[in-house]
Amino acid sequence: MSSRFLSRPHSVYKHGLFSNHRHLSDSVVFTAVDRSPNLPLATTQPLKQGKLRVPLLKSPSHLGHFTSRVNRPYNEDKYSAKVLNINGQEIINFNIFDGHGGDECSTFLAENLSASVEAYANGKSDIGEGKEELVKKYAKNVGGYWKRWYKHREKAFTAWNKNKINLKHFEKELEKVDLNLRIPLSYLALDYDFCSSTPKSGSTCTSAFLQTIYTNQTLQFQPFYENFYFNRKTISLLTIAHIGDTRAILVDKNGLANGLTADHHPLDPEESQRLRRYAANFFMADSFGEERFIALANTRAFGDVDYKEVGVTAEPDFAQFVIGDSHEINTHLTDEEIKKYTVGGLGGDECFLILCSDGVTNVLTDQEIADIVMTTYRMSGHSKASPQKCANEVVKFVEYVGGDDNATVLVVRLNGWGQWPNIDRTGELRQSRLDYNPRRGSG
Repeated sequence: MSSRFLSRPHSVYKHGLFSNHRHLSDSVVFTAVDRSPNLPLATTQPLKQGKLRVPLLKSPSHLGHFTSRVNRPYNEDKYSAKVLNINGQEIINFNIFDGHGGDECSTFLAENLSASVEAYANGKSDIGEGKEELVKKYAKNVGGYWKRWYKHREKAFTAWNKNKINLKHFEKELEKVDLNLRIPLSYLALDYDFCSSTPKSGSTCTSAFLQTIYTNQTLQFQPFYENFYFNRKTISLLTIAHIGDTRAILVDKNGLANGLTADHHPLDPEESQRLRRYAANFFMADSFGEERFIALANTRAFGDVDYKEVGVTAEPDFAQFVIGDSHEINTHLTDEEIKKYTVGGLGGDECFLILCSDGVTNVLTDQEIADIVMTTYRMSGHSKASPQKCANEVVKFVEYVGGDDNATVLVVRLNGWGQWPNIDRTGELRQSRLDYNPRRGSG
């Protein structure tokens, strides 16, 4: 790695915030309602006193989050929840980070990633140079892989432009938010900044961005007056950005777990093809016979400064989906749009979204994670079965069966919460794993 790379960062951070950018909110705002005795919910009226501000991480009925170091000496996993404002559009952002080689990188991302995405604009940004100058710095100061990437940069920029979803009836709403360009540019800029400092740790990342693009209700109690993504009669845009082997899983109205991300491992054909163009001799097998890229299990990551010149990148995979009320989706989207942009082509009523670290997915399949959430809800009773309780149970299961890595889960409630069929597809498998636990002398 060229020592030129370890130069002064091209943007300035102070205490986890951009020195020239607003402080991001970590709360959603609700209208206060009149809950007078004997007042039916259907006739509930807003109070004139104002708004209620509720922190996302302290909303157990709509967001569950739990992390454990399991049997590691310390926990390098981090996560965050923020509210972005991009061109007047409110976007709720959930992130999960799995650090390695220390927690400097995952902590840095938890403090700065959301603000970076909000601040970065097309071409130019108030936190640094535009895309041409940014990738030129990679080519000049990192070299190696990035010199070749720079020569073909227009292909990357074209691919970013094509990532944007197109909906006939919501063109104006979608034009206001340019996440397809903001996210890859801000991720690369943030990575460059971190690598320009001294820590040599790294981190994977999976991010979810939720923007409500339609609602057919105004000032109607449902049970909130605000039109958030988890309400009925709304349509939302779900954007997933992904680096490494943290994971996003969406559970549809049938209770089936749909993986929205693919792990960036050396065995992945696309990653192998990308890297072998420039670094064929860096692939090797570890003592267990698992293929690695030099000493790394992941081929994409933030940080890992010693491996940037051979192609370890923070350029994310990017995907967008339409989620929300199935009636509204079927009313306002074409059949082709429903098939192309809704998960599984099912047209909405998604139940919940899961973000988790590989300390969970190395132990549990996607469907097992989903089934633990759904069975916890059913066994706890509707009034007590919050996403928070469900997140706790997922991590507790990992701990009990002998996970060997930090385990973190976020459970994000969507508008189909609790409406899945009463089926536990992996119950017998999970029970057999609980019955046989070598660490506890059973079997």
